[in-house]
Amino acid sequence: MAVEFNAGKLLQVLVRNEAKVAELYTNLAAQMEVGKGANLFQLLAEDEKRHEKIYTELLNRLPAAGVAEVSEEDLAYLESLMENDMFADVDVAMEKIKGKYTKDEALEIAEKVERDGIMYIYELQTLFPDLAPAEMKKILNEERRHLQAVLSRGMVDLVKYLRY
Repeated sequence: MAVEFNAGKLLQVLVRNEAKVAELYTNLAAQMEVGKGANLFQLLAEDEKRHEKIYTELLNRLPAAGVAEVSEEDLAYLESLMENDMFADVDVAMEKIKGKYTKDEALEIAEKVERDGIMYIYELQTLFPDLAPAEMKKILNEERRHLQAVLSRGMVDLVKYLRY
């Protein structure tokens, strides 16, 4: 049986997350030595700030007031994703953002953040395939490159390929 899902909530999560992730990456860049990850986290922060602006604009472009028909199973899944999101609890998120991290710890956090971002984009594209497909594809590709950079832990200073 199909039920209604307010996909605007999903976009609001993306807006919030991109802002918090940019803040997190800015903090991580400040903690890392130049040439030891600082450049990577600074570039990632810049991209996340830009993504936040794009998602904010997309909120106003959602068709049908942002409501999509989904199965009850999909609704439970989407609600679970949003409820258990790393940034769902603002107080805990702020502790994480302000925390001190080694390079390896920072990369582990970044890996989770980037994987979550990719997952949210896929869900949004499934719900609204016609919603800014070119912009969504570009953000998805950037998030994939972010994840690739984070996963290649030994090469965090080779950030050239993050940009077109």
